[in-house]
Amino acid sequence: MTATAPRMKTIVVAAVLALAVPVGAQQQRPTAPPDRLPPPQEAPILAPAAGQVGVLPVQGNIYLLNLGDVNIVAQVGLDGILLVDSGPAAWSERVATALRERFPGRPLRYIINTHMHPDHTGGNAAIVKALGATGGGGGGGATRIISHENTLNRMQGTAEGEKELPAEMLPTSTFFTKKKEIYFNGEPIEILFQPDAHTDGDVMVFFRGSDVIATGDLFSTASYPVLDEKRGATMQGHLDALNRMLDITVPRFNQQGGTMVIPGHGRLCNESDVDDYRNWMTIVRDRVQELLKSGRSLAQIKSARPTLDFDGVFENAAWTPDQFLEAVYRDLSKAAAAPRSSSN
Repeated sequence: MTATAPRMKTIVVAAVLALAVPVGAQQQRPTAPPDRLPPPQEAPILAPAAGQVGVLPVQGNIYLLNLGDVNIVAQVGLDGILLVDSGPAAWSERVATALRERFPGRPLRYIINTHMHPDHTGGNAAIVKALGATGGGGGGGATRIISHENTLNRMQGTAEGEKELPAEMLPTSTFFTKKKEIYFNGEPIEILFQPDAHTDGDVMVFFRGSDVIATGDLFSTASYPVLDEKRGATMQGHLDALNRMLDITVPRFNQQGGTMVIPGHGRLCNESDVDDYRNWMTIVRDRVQELLKSGRSLAQIKSARPTLDFDGVFENAAWTPDQFLEAVYRDLSKAAAAPRSSSN
């Protein structure tokens, strides 16, 4: 009995040392680089006065900036500021002031334009002038305005039917592939092209580290999908965009929480909200499709009120249910009349 005691003591000591090694190893790990601000939830949430910019911390590095009925998005860290859209021109000074006061000393490094409409691009020139990097200090280079190539073509007037905008408003960096990737403020960012949806140049922006999607006008809780038909919009393109968002979003529990989704107009959302919107718009599309197949005219389709279930939620004076139905009718009629390709 006494002979085995030293052996038992040796085994116990060895086991303790073995358990201690991982702890020591963890203590030797380098700390994460200081490329982020304090978590947004630690910053106070202030209700804006009427006509002022509302700043809502979302999660990670991301803030929602509400400009009346338009949302833009700011990603902020020690590298500077990245904006998704710049908002209407009339809000430029207020946006610049809000960013300067909330994040003093941080230059604007990027603006990503989700599409070409002026309520999302009107502030490009003024905000870059007010906050932009000049290429000298900080090693970050001049502020870059990123968009899909189709958006630039429309903004510079090279696309048919478009007028040229001032040069200082135009994107300075474009891409034509399915996505573009950048790394900023300690997280990877995916800029995802979504063809033939709201326009022919729409993108959504996925902040992978913060787990937030900024959708531009590919998603809204304030109206039915706005189909800019002369710029390539289709109802199926909108539904494809919503399905792509659902491929990205991961809920925390019962489709709630987890990945946050910031629409171009309306309130902060998660997967459940996108799923509902996708389902409801699919129902409307299918109803109009069936009425078309039965030979109904546009007037008869309007009289049937296929949007009635949802008008209380999405009716909007700027984009009425009738305008939405007219756009869906024209889009589906065009698709029905298009010749089908045959495979040999």
